[in-house]
Formats: sequence, structure tokens, C-alpha cells
Amino acid sequence: MNKVPKPGVRSAPFGGRFPWVGPLWIGCAIAFALALAGHSPSRAADWSQEAAAGTDALVARFLAELDRQAADLPKASLVYGIATDKGVLAAKGYREAAPGVPASPHTVYRIGSLAKQFTAAAVLDLVGRGATLRDGTPVTLELPLSRVFSGVAHWPGLASDLDKQPVTLRTLLTMTSNLPNFTRTPTASMNPWGRIAAPDLLSEIKKLTPSGWPNTFEYSNTSYFLLAEVIEEAVRPGATAPMAHRRYLRDVIFPAAGLAETGFVDEPQTGAINAVAIPRSEPVFDQPDWLKGSADITSSIADLARWNAALMGGRVISVDLKRAMFSDGARVTPDVYYGMGWFIEHAGGVDLYSHSGHVPGFTSYNIIAAHPETSDWMSVSVLINTDVGEGIDVLARDILRLARQ
Repeated sequence: MNKVPKPGVRSAPFGGRFPWVGPLWIGCAIAFALALAGHSPSRAADWSQEAAAGTDALVARFLAELDRQAADLPKASLVYGIATDKGVLAAKGYREAAPGVPASPHTVYRIGSLAKQFTAAAVLDLVGRGATLRDGTPVTLELPLSRVFSGVAHWPGLASDLDKQPVTLRTLLTMTSNLPNFTRTPTASMNPWGRIAAPDLLSEIKKLTPSGWPNTFEYSNTSYFLLAEVIEEAVRPGATAPMAHRRYLRDVIFPAAGLAETGFVDEPQTGAINAVAIPRSEPVFDQPDWLKGSADITSSIADLARWNAALMGGRVISVDLKRAMFSDGARVTPDVYYGMGWFIEHAGGVDLYSHSGHVPGFTSYNIIAAHPETSDWMSVSVLINTDVGEGIDVLARDILRLARQ
């Protein structure tokens, strides 16, 4: 669980997988981007019977391999969706998401680390609104965490400390804070199979010491838990007190994107049809508040299409803040960067924004192909209700390539 990810191998819980590690995947990524070169990402042909049949074949091959990997588990369901700036191009569910309940674009799944996109958007929204801490300190991307929380004087706060990486909102968002990932190396007092209250988890994280070369990337759920805690310390102009992380998402971010089927893992949406989890082993880091800020959201393919459209259309955060979210914040490999809640690639005249998610019983993937000089874009989202999901990134990219033909 806490081993260093290898090519095509999942990382620690709700971190998704790291297929970008290694020259083989990098070559595939470049080939994929080049295959999109010269195409306007959102100007696909109408979704024809041939395109639908081709996608069915891709999904059938993926599900057959999934069944082979997990022969001793119930058969998982899968839903995909393709969206553009013009609307939803195609969406379809396969198999039963629960006994007697066919999977559909409106079935709700846990989306794992795709939740980081929502947390990042909330933090950027607070920055854009000119929020402050209770003492009036402005909330900016350069805000040191030592100004937000007590007991973290051992976290560098100044960029002038050249031998140390400052722990700021920006470094949390881009995963360059050098704070260890608590789901990879939990402290001795943490019980990954139990529950933990957010204040207790925060106390444990405060004990961690940044280590590593400044400005280096390390995938870390620690960063996004801390960002959720920062949200609860920020006061918007005109407000008298901060809002809870979940309330801010539910009352501000979700409505801005027009989301109707998005909620939280232990707060089911009223009337929602939820997919049943099919975990491979005993769930770990699966109880509140381990998931806070990193992987605590549930959603549907229909809502992920709305989410992608709202982000790309500037309805959630401003154009300038969206540019920051999709910037090359941290280098992951020679060709892959981490922005703020998204991995970033550039090749063949196309920008690719993607992220995977992995929690016990669920795997997800979301990718957007955008033209860097126009408003054209196309996204593919895939949700399945098992954590035996090797190759979901390849499936999503193959569907995207097919949609562009």
C-alpha cells in the first residue's frame, strides 16, 4: 500500500494511479497527444453508430480484463461520458451498479481523488474573492501555513529560506510542500482501519516535518486535507465567520457548476442511486475524516460533464484563476506537470488535463483535451465500482481518441 508507485501500479488510497512514470507511458502519452494534433478538441463528428460501437468494443475489452483481474469478485459496472463545450456528446452505463439497478449516467459513484479538483477550486475561489483569516490576514497563494495554524513553526514560511521549501497554499495545491503523504507513511498512532476526527488528524499532521529537495513534486493527500482545513479558517468578504469545508463546496462550488448529483461519501444525496462498492480487500483509510479534501466526494457522469463544462467555461473560478489551476505548477516527469488538482501535459498542440481516483471499491478517471488558443475542449470521464481498475486511464484516452476521429 505504501510502496513507491511503479508504472501502471496504483498508489496509496485515494491517490489514483501513476501511469505517467516511465518512458513507455510517456511515449504513449506523446503519441496520444500527437494523434489529437490538428484537431479542434470539441469539433468531433456527430456520435455515430460506428463511434458508439467502437466505444462498446473498447469497454467490453476493458471489462473482460477487469473480470480476469478480479475473478473472485462480483462483476463491476462502468459508466463513461463524453462532453464538449457544446454539451454532452455521449454517455452510457454498463452492467448493474447495484442488484437489479442498471448503471446509468446518473448513477452516483465515489470519485476518489477527483475530489481534489473541487478542493482546489474552493481555495482558488476564496483567493479570488479576497477572503481573509479571522485576524484579517489576506488569503493568497503565498500564504504560509504557519500563519493559519498554531504549532507548525517548524514548517518554513518564507521563500527566502533557500534551503527549504516554504509550506504555502501554492505548494499544497501543487504538491511541492515536501510534507510526507500520511496515507503512504502514517504515524504510529494512526489506525488506517479506524475512524479519525479531523482535529485529531490535523494534530498528527502538524508533527510531520517537510523533507526533500525544494520545489520537488510528491503526490500527497496530506496537502489536500490541509487545504480543506484552510477553507475552514477563511472568511469571505461580508461574512462574519468561516464556512465548513463541506458547506462551502455544497453552498458555493457545487451550485456554481450546476451540480445536482454530487455529494459526500457519508452524506448520500436524497434520491440518489448509488453504486455498490466492490473492494478488493479490507477497506483502509475509508472512514471519516481520512478522506477530507482528498477523496470525500461522490458524483455521477452527468455531473462530471457539468463540472468540466463549468470549469472550462469560467463559471466556477475566474479565467485568471483557471489559468493558475491548469498551469505547470510542478514537474512530475520531463513531460508531465501537476497544476492544482490536475496533471498537465502538452504535446501536438493540445493541452491535456487529467486525474485518476482510487478509493476502496471505486476507481475513476477524468481527462480534458483543450486547444490552447481557443475555447474548444472535449472531456472523457469514466467511473467504475471496484478498485481493481488497472487500465482505466488507457480506456479513457482510447475513448477520447475515438471521439476525435
